[in-house]
Amino acid sequence: MATLEVEIVTPTAVAYQAVATEVVAPGFHGEFGVLPDHSPFLSVVTPGLVKVTTEEGVVSFIVGRGFVEAGPRRVVVLTESFEATGSVDTSAAMMALEQAEKDLAAAEPGTGDHRDAEHRAQMARARLA
Repeated sequence: MATLEVEIVTPTAVAYQAVATEVVAPGFHGEFGVLPDHSPFLSVVTPGLVKVTTEEGVVSFIVGRGFVEAGPRRVVVLTESFEATGSVDTSAAMMALEQAEKDLAAAEPGTGDHRDAEHRAQMARARLA
């Protein structure tokens, strides 16, 4: 059975490495999947869940903004942040989402404050997913 080498890399470390049969990631135009023998592919990654299917089952991680490079035998996710889904504090994520949504409503669209609040809201939603 064909497999993929998977790496999730943050600015400070390789956060995760595995051999997988499938990777699903959040892209700019929606979720996308990569299987062995995939055509070379480069995409933006948006805050959300990366799901990696291994022989042991599916593991999920929360990632921030970044990029993914995929090919026939390898997937590399370069991301600004990485969290295990089991480490999420749900009440803190809900409070962060509420605050980000308030900040979004108050910020002028197209400004840095609006983009920052939008990013914080996306990360909070990913933590709650």
